Amino acid sequence: MAEGKSLSKVILSFLKIGTIGFGGGAALIPVIESEVVERKGWVDKEGFDVAVAAASISPASLPVSICAIWDQRYSLVSAYSYALPGPAIYMTLLTGFSMIGEAGVRYIRYASAGILAFVMLLIVRFVAKGFRRCAERGMHGRHMAAFAASFALYGGGSVRSFLTSILGLPPDALPQPVFALSMLDLIAILFFISCFVGASGSLRRLSAASAVSLAYALACGRMGALQKALPFLPGWASDNLTALLLALMALMAVASAVADRSAPRAGKGVKEGMGKADYRPIANIALFACVALAVTLLAFAVSGDGGSLTFAAKGLASSLTSFGGGEVYYAIADETFVQTGMIAREFYDARIMGFAGAMPGPVIVSIIAGVGFAFGSDMGGAAYGWLFGLVGIAMAVTATAFGALTLYALFGILKENPRLKLIMAYIIPTVCGVLASVAVNLMRTAAAVVSGVGLHALAGYAVMASILAAMLLVCRRVKVNDMAMFACGGILTLTGLSLASHLLP
Repeated sequence: MAEGKSLSKVILSFLKIGTIGFGGGAALIPVIESEVVERKGWVDKEGFDVAVAAASISPASLPVSICAIWDQRYSLVSAYSYALPGPAIYMTLLTGFSMIGEAGVRYIRYASAGILAFVMLLIVRFVAKGFRRCAERGMHGRHMAAFAASFALYGGGSVRSFLTSILGLPPDALPQPVFALSMLDLIAILFFISCFVGASGSLRRLSAASAVSLAYALACGRMGALQKALPFLPGWASDNLTALLLALMALMAVASAVADRSAPRAGKGVKEGMGKADYRPIANIALFACVALAVTLLAFAVSGDGGSLTFAAKGLASSLTSFGGGEVYYAIADETFVQTGMIAREFYDARIMGFAGAMPGPVIVSIIAGVGFAFGSDMGGAAYGWLFGLVGIAMAVTATAFGALTLYALFGILKENPRLKLIMAYIIPTVCGVLASVAVNLMRTAAAVVSGVGLHALAGYAVMASILAAMLLVCRRVKVNDMAMFACGGILTLTGLSLASHLLP
């Protein structure tokens, strides 16, 4: 039965998600679903899938986007409750770094190994439930194909890193993967195929869409396989091949939709309806903007420095242009704040590149909070650091919410569209393929933490595989609260690795 919603319950739930949210990005999808769909029953599975679909093509943080979308009544509090714990822990470490130093971060890493095992457990459960739902709907074969294609296109880099790690090879020993798409590229392909094929189910359209999608995937891969296969292309065309193919995909999708609307086929159900416009997302965008503006003006009033407005503007703009997650934002932040002299290179490399990704919650928000802390500390000490860290958080959350809520409003208008229904039918198996790749990455990260105390790399993988297997076995035999499993995982690896670091040479 669904548990009643209230402001305090929503805040506590999303504070919990933000605190246990190690792994970031797509890894947090099953964590959020476990809380709001399974445990609380606050939103149904179909509504959550719509939130995932809209969030997947939004800029900045994917989990923050879901938090801003899932329930319009609690959009603001959900997004900030999730986004704040990780950056708050991070800025606390930065404040007391002279006392805590790298030892504090090391202990967080030790605990994170067990927490990552818990996140992998949620991913396994999420993927298994997705397959069960596919089987119940009689779409198991097609969904399995979507899952396999998603993993093959997205997971090349993860598999390569996993193999080099487990085999003890140098990072560049294996060739670059032919396919290594971002999640945004993957979702773009899903949208293109769904929009081009439509409800017609035409095999000719599907074949054409698959061929163009394969070309796009080859062009996006790190090897640039398509560019190498077409040496006769002019330099400008080769350099912009992915953009040209993306434009072609958009034109093909629009042309297909126009053709279906102008000549609907009897009995095929391709008539495209329009839903009623929902203005609540627009009102929430204004609410997020007001909070961001208030925090920025407070920082300006306290500091009296026009640089505070420049920092806020750069934080907002850099977050809006961040498609692809925290890994992409590291480079964007470097270009935006370091190369322009806003913060010192030494601080960015030593305190942000090294530690922001080890915090729970959204990596992008932690990075910009760290940048704000550095900017404010240079201006007036740790208190100013916290103030400008909050400005950075507000900018990242607002940019994320703007994109996510705008897309969610569009999804509401198009909810009766058969092409959107087709997208919704395949979004979860596609996300499951991404999550399988994420699980490989999480296993590699956690095993590296374990082996970092002096164990062999294979021993690190064996330890993490054993912890995950034990969690799966316990969950099959006993009904265990997720928070208890989370705490046990963290305490187990924190205690075990702390002892091992003192006992092993």
